[in-house]
Amino acid sequence: MSDRKEKPLEGREQACLLCQRSEADPDICGEKLQKHGICAHVFCLYFASLLDQQENERVGLQGFLPRDILHAVKRAAQKSCCICGQSRATISCCETD
Repeated sequence: MSDRKEKPLEGREQACLLCQRSEADPDICGEKLQKHGICAHVFCLYFASLLDQQENERVGLQGFLPRDILHAVKRAAQKSCCICGQSRATISCCETD
């Protein structure tokens, strides 16, 4: 994969803000949720670093607040994966370096 970011086309599904994929295997990424103009896969939400879920799953996207999701996206824009080298890594390494 050369570029994960997908351009939205008319009639095309919205891409997940976290993984930037509009089409992904639901067994790998989970169901895609859309609410309040935010689109994200369930597993992308659960595995994003420093993204906390509220106790009430009825708020936001299954308990993840839109402002927190957008903050995670901004934080990820400053990181890249040490394995594949792609930017926008939403999962942090356990190693500090």
